[in-house]
Amino acid sequence: MRHACIGVGGMGGADLDRIASHDDVDIVALCDVDAGTLAAALERVPSARVYSDWRELLDAERGLIDSVSISTPDHMHAPIGLAAMRRGLHVYCQKPLSHTVFEARLMADTARRYGVVTQLGIQNHSGVNFRRALQILESGVTGPVHEVHVWSDRPAGWWPQDVGRPEGSDPIPTDLDWNGWLGVAPARPFKEGAYHAFAWRGFKDFGTGAQGDMGCHLMDPVPWFLGLMTPKSVRSEGPAPNGETFPAWSEVHYEFDAGNALCDPRGVHVVWRDGGKLPDALLEEWNAGEDVYANAALLVGRDVTMLASPYDDCRLLTRNGDLEVELPELPKIDHWHQWVEACFGREEPRTPFSYGAPLTETALLGNIALEFPGETLTWDAAAMRFPGRADADALLSKTYRRGWELRA
Repeated sequence: MRHACIGVGGMGGADLDRIASHDDVDIVALCDVDAGTLAAALERVPSARVYSDWRELLDAERGLIDSVSISTPDHMHAPIGLAAMRRGLHVYCQKPLSHTVFEARLMADTARRYGVVTQLGIQNHSGVNFRRALQILESGVTGPVHEVHVWSDRPAGWWPQDVGRPEGSDPIPTDLDWNGWLGVAPARPFKEGAYHAFAWRGFKDFGTGAQGDMGCHLMDPVPWFLGLMTPKSVRSEGPAPNGETFPAWSEVHYEFDAGNALCDPRGVHVVWRDGGKLPDALLEEWNAGEDVYANAALLVGRDVTMLASPYDDCRLLTRNGDLEVELPELPKIDHWHQWVEACFGREEPRTPFSYGAPLTETALLGNIALEFPGETLTWDAAAMRFPGRADADALLSKTYRRGWELRA
């Protein structure tokens, strides 16, 4: 499989290394707007052709590549992914799948129309910890789940949030294509250290905040374990964004109709928290102690509750202490290699865009709710609208910078 990597710094470097380590893959092209980052990647794959503009790569490599990976800031996932899929290329895309709900729908639909193999880069879905947790949950030990509380310590110093736009401008580094980095986003001056290389995630023009970043990992059990694909309402109980960046913390409540047999038939209440906020009263009720993990999901049953994290062993909690749990032995799965195998038709991808789009959509609906603190927004998924709320509907899509318009 002849593969091109678009975005090769940070997580893009990890994607490059993991995909390149498959015996049936040749990395033939690399692309990044940062010449220094591109040069470092080229040292690992000296034979690759290099580009600073992904559009030039897709045009020049037509017929010479079979697949691409997209590891750019969030706002460029859909523009690149759609262009690649329309050329018949298989796509591995970092999470979140898109910057807007409309884009998420379009990404899934385009993958289906063109019959390409896709994978959302939520490698924890293939990790042992969540897979063990699911197997234990399926034993019925918790009984029907009626609530799920998910939390993250992000941004936690990883990137700024609840800040304004930095004033002034700095000279654009000679090795950075700032116009290409902005891409579809509105033009703004370059400011050293403010956006590139990893301070962008909290800015609404480029990123999707803590929920967009970590929600696709930590909320994964909501659709995966419980079959809850589409909320019927969403409500924020935290602060609103400041117009430029997401707030320092958030608390978002979702209501779902029951999904699979593991759910309470009356429905499931799901809560997302970030910025280090925790469901303190609930953790005390279930005698969770101090070791509750910084990034986790709490699946609440009647007499037993599961604490699951992609980074730690799951725990079974009761109001009187932990239950002993035997962790099943499971084979390791390489999320990147698994996608490559699917591209060859040897198996099905674990997180295709048909799965990743609803997961991303749920997180993005939470970000929309942030704009209307204390208000319950009813969600009509089939119509892709908030009935009676044109102001919320307007946030399902966006305007693209002139010359970078998205073709739909």
